[in-house]
Amino acid sequence: MQQRRTRRLAARALNAKRNTREKQWPDNRFVYRSKKSLTQKPDDVSGKGRTKAKVLVVHRTGFVRAGVLSLIAKSVEFVVCGETDEAPLARELFLRYKPHLVVVGLRLCGADGIQLIKEFRNLNPATAILALSEHADAFSAQRGFRAGARAYLTIEDATELLRAFDEILTGHPYVGASVLPLILNNFAGGPKNSRSSDINSLSDRELEIFSFVGRGFSVSELATELHVSVKTIETHQMRMKEKLALHSAAELRQKAREWLAKSAVNRIREDPESE
Repeated sequence: MQQRRTRRLAARALNAKRNTREKQWPDNRFVYRSKKSLTQKPDDVSGKGRTKAKVLVVHRTGFVRAGVLSLIAKSVEFVVCGETDEAPLARELFLRYKPHLVVVGLRLCGADGIQLIKEFRNLNPATAILALSEHADAFSAQRGFRAGARAYLTIEDATELLRAFDEILTGHPYVGASVLPLILNNFAGGPKNSRSSDINSLSDRELEIFSFVGRGFSVSELATELHVSVKTIETHQMRMKEKLALHSAAELRQKAREWLAKSAVNRIREDPESE
């Protein structure tokens, strides 16, 4: 009888000790999980998925943005964190979401894509930037890379978008198939085939205004298009005339027309079938 009582007391003591351990273990486990949840997404904690690279899409044309978003949506490696056609909002989204990749159109609503690329590059040099142009142009590609882009594609190169993302995230530059021959021809031609060293002396902003002048924009029309004052446009034109050794607005317009006539972008716009 005494032995049975002793066994019962021993069993109770063992169960009490075991229950104490079980109460302590779940509390420790909960603290561990709560700490991880502060720094990782649920999928990352559970192992069900992996973190996708965030992409910001900035382009003035709605259907182009929609196409880019559609391509990214089919990917398992990338996710869109924002999209817009306005430079001010693009800057806000860039600072808010800190994207790994940015797709930037060269022409935006009231802004220059090249300038925006420079700003993004200064804000975060680690962000990989892809310049997306509406037309193939070796000179625009040169400007894009000089501003800080790691890749240059045209709309025709849409199927290469995700491949370009992979390349530039690993630090490699990428050029779309439609513009690569133009760049190689421009490089192979050397100084004789270049658009002259005086044109290359223009800043990105001056070159943008220069192209508008060649298309026939007046000073007031340019000021409206670029959302700046007439005086600002006149100052840029004065500096361009000095750099290009020109003496009048008429000479500047003629020079701009000649430059556009020789450019690849002008040939493609006027005769898309000639490629």
